[in-house]
Amino acid sequence: MGIRVLIDGRWDGDTGIGRLYREVMARRPQEVMPTFVKSRMGLGNLLTPWMLAREIRRTPADVFYSPSFMPPLDSRMPFVFTIHDLMHLFYYTPMHRLYYKTVIARLAAKARNVITVSHYSKGQLVELLGIDERRITVIYNGVDDAYHRNTRRHEAGRPYFFYVGNRRKNKNLPAMLTAFARAAIPLDFMFFLSGHPDEVLVKLIRQLGIGERVRFLGRIPEGDLPAYYKGAFATCFVSLMEGFGLPVIESMASGTPVLTATAGSLPEIAGGAALCVDPLDSAAIAGGMERLVNDSRYYRQLQEQGPERAARFSWGETAAQTWKVILDKHPHDEGT
Repeated sequence: MGIRVLIDGRWDGDTGIGRLYREVMARRPQEVMPTFVKSRMGLGNLLTPWMLAREIRRTPADVFYSPSFMPPLDSRMPFVFTIHDLMHLFYYTPMHRLYYKTVIARLAAKARNVITVSHYSKGQLVELLGIDERRITVIYNGVDDAYHRNTRRHEAGRPYFFYVGNRRKNKNLPAMLTAFARAAIPLDFMFFLSGHPDEVLVKLIRQLGIGERVRFLGRIPEGDLPAYYKGAFATCFVSLMEGFGLPVIESMASGTPVLTATAGSLPEIAGGAALCVDPLDSAAIAGGMERLVNDSRYYRQLQEQGPERAARFSWGETAAQTWKVILDKHPHDEGT
């Protein structure tokens, strides 16, 4: 007899959560009989807990699973969901903060298990939302084998620092660009970033006088990302807060050194195989860039250590641990 799992598949999209969802679903155990939430309610809609409770009442299943932060208002079956980070408490509106601290925190207390992606995030869930640590399981994200296997290199004609990600405040992109402008490094170094130009960044870049040294790459197809990482001199991901930080291990798997932050989960994920600097100090970020450019021995050390560290993160392991929790096969902290 199979195990019937009701799954919130609305999160399947071009996001980090969507990637996690697809990797977990692709490795579904044979005994799992999946059914999916039928509602097309928008992601993040504040009424989602009510909608999920209605779907659970209508659907014969043994357990409910969501790859993201919205739990059901009530559930006649055990449920498992993932809170990747608590960014909403710091970088969103007062309404988001109130919603998380009242609705999400209260409903999380009813979950059989809450999955999160780092020990840093687990600590925040306990401290800021008051979730019982015994209900929380740490399962790290993985990195695609394509980054390890890739031999293609984006040829830019000049060395470049590479940033991939969105433009939210926690990403700290203005500080990275300011540091790049001030770093005492050769002027042939470029700064490449994913996404299209926006008014705020274009104005800053003009003020910094680095318009000729910054290139917007637009939306980078996932299949091209390994080549951009491999072609980069280094990846810059000096974020103010991250629940995990996928670009760190994607770059490491590509053999490209990483400049990241001493904040959030990033030192935990980097595991000593990246250069971590204070994200609130643009002079420290600039100093990190200068060290990577000028200290060739240290640079080679990161080139060697990065792939070894990244090899510890596997989507296969992520999926296996996630299904173990969903199916209640002795869940416990798996992050290492």
